[in-house]
Amino acid sequence: MKPTTKILILLPAATLLAACNPAAPDAGLVDVAQAAARQTDRVSVEDLASWIIEGRQDFALVDVRPATDFDAGHIGAARNVPVAMIVSDETLASLPTDRKIVVYSNGSENGAKAATLLRVAGFDAYVVTGGYNAWNRRILNPDIPAAEYDGESLESIEQRAYACYFVGDRGGAAAERPEVDFVPPVYRQDEADDVQPLPPAGEESC
Repeated sequence: MKPTTKILILLPAATLLAACNPAAPDAGLVDVAQAAARQTDRVSVEDLASWIIEGRQDFALVDVRPATDFDAGHIGAARNVPVAMIVSDETLASLPTDRKIVVYSNGSENGAKAATLLRVAGFDAYVVTGGYNAWNRRILNPDIPAAEYDGESLESIEQRAYACYFVGDRGGAAAERPEVDFVPPVYRQDEADDVQPLPPAGEESC
């Protein structure tokens, strides 16, 4: 029987079985439900970033967003499989069975749906909590409070390290900056409205 046929039959059949005999629901669906309740089917963006940096080979990353979103930006070596195609025969046959399948969408909802369908199909699937939105906000562009720019906070050090690894030094290399004496700028009154604010004094580069 094809995997997609199995999924389509299993879900309504398990629902009917549970309704007729609540004491004996399908074991596979019970495992899926318990994993969701315990939140053991989730991966944080920080954990995912660490796995990528460590070069771990025990998971495959799948982006279930539309192709246009994927092309605009994605995580690492993720493979794009839109959520509507996640349980197609072709997709299921191409996914590895000896590794975790880590899926993400823009937020958590579609990623959670895809992970659940994959778990029902027999895969060891997980969803990235917060999806690409959380990755972009907390890994690529961490919002570190100004009070923590001194590096005393372990969390701020970790966030800065992730951003430096995945984005690089956005401040430019210090060696390339010209060695010139600082001259305070002088503005005429009519230019005051055009002056751009300076970056925070404690802002650091990689």
